[in-house]
Amino acid sequence: MPGDLTLRPLAVEDVPPAEALLDAVLAGRRQARLGETLDVLAPGLAGAGAWDGDLLVGLATWTPPDPAARSELAALAVARGRRGEGLAGRLVEAAADAARAAGAAAQWLVTTNDNLDALRLYQRHGYRLVRVRPGAVDEARRAKPAIPETGAYGIPLRDELVLERDLAG
Repeated sequence: MPGDLTLRPLAVEDVPPAEALLDAVLAGRRQARLGETLDVLAPGLAGAGAWDGDLLVGLATWTPPDPAARSELAALAVARGRRGEGLAGRLVEAAADAARAAGAAAQWLVTTNDNLDALRLYQRHGYRLVRVRPGAVDEARRAKPAIPETGAYGIPLRDELVLERDLAG
């Protein structure tokens, strides 16, 4: 990977560059999923950033384990010019390792039906499809009109997919 890439926990002073990256890649820090909006940089969520020198080029955030020992991978974002370098995989593994260390037995996430590249990544890292929410993105669009009608590869953006990974094994 180019430069001196380092992964480290996100700190309070990292919020401005994290917000800029999320604005560029995920249309902001507030993500609609499961009929709710989640601030993926909210206090209480843990995170890791991938830095190339002073430039934040990727991040992941996750929740602490809930009473059922499940952690949500709340956000995964990699700068467009840095995709294909294995950075997303490193961030996914950092999130899984941190959730496991905090006592999580599983980690889950929500993505959309058009996000084929992410589906490939998540499945390579042990996540399995556990639920489909038909029309969930159409519902979310009412609350967050910035969500486009068409997603990656020209696929109509309509459904949410819930994936989960066993962290115990």
